[in-house]
Amino acid sequence: MRRALLVVLLLVAALLTVPPARSFAAGGCAPSGTPPAAHVSERKIGDLDWDGRPDTLWVGQVRDGNGQIDRVVGVTTASGANSQVQVSSASPIPLSALAIDAQQDGQHQIIVSDGRSARLYVFANCRLQAAADNQGAPFLFDLQNLRDNGTGVGCSDLGPPSTGRHLVGLHATNDGQWTVRRTEIDLNGTLATIGGSDTVAASSAQDPAVTSAETISCGNLTIAKDGVQQP
Repeated sequence: MRRALLVVLLLVAALLTVPPARSFAAGGCAPSGTPPAAHVSERKIGDLDWDGRPDTLWVGQVRDGNGQIDRVVGVTTASGANSQVQVSSASPIPLSALAIDAQQDGQHQIIVSDGRSARLYVFANCRLQAAADNQGAPFLFDLQNLRDNGTGVGCSDLGPPSTGRHLVGLHATNDGQWTVRRTEIDLNGTLATIGGSDTVAASSAQDPAVTSAETISCGNLTIAKDGVQQP
């Protein structure tokens, strides 16, 4: 009887000394960087640094040492990490930004629009970084067909060989029949690679395929409804 009791006591002690499983919310980026100025526009977004808490996307303007006004987009995590990028653009249209997880794989992207084109950024290693193409150039989306290659940005599954949702560049055209060309963008960290494409027909300018190809969206998120606009 004593031996049985001793075994039970030893088992209980062993269970009590097993270290608890690490909480998913125990991560997060270390506090760093300069917090945004008070006058920026900001919005709570999803969890970018995997600590289980919502983070903040913001857009604003700062004055540099020469008195010039620079437009900036930044992220502040709930853990206190701050990262921002300067967005140089000749467009007079205020900036807007949307945070997404295009491939639904835990990678997080920020799409920044100046109304004429959209820049792609990635939040990785606790920093906001510009995505680049295979040549090392910043990855840009055409939004006004200025280079005859795009009118919007979305997220779609084009099927094999790259099944699953991907970021896509959208190009709506009307040559007697409305069509939308969808071009897949494969994301791997900060590398954005152009993949396959297809074309879908649309019935009119009001067809959802066309209207969604003339804006920036991903899943049920749209830059007009869920993004942040420059004040």
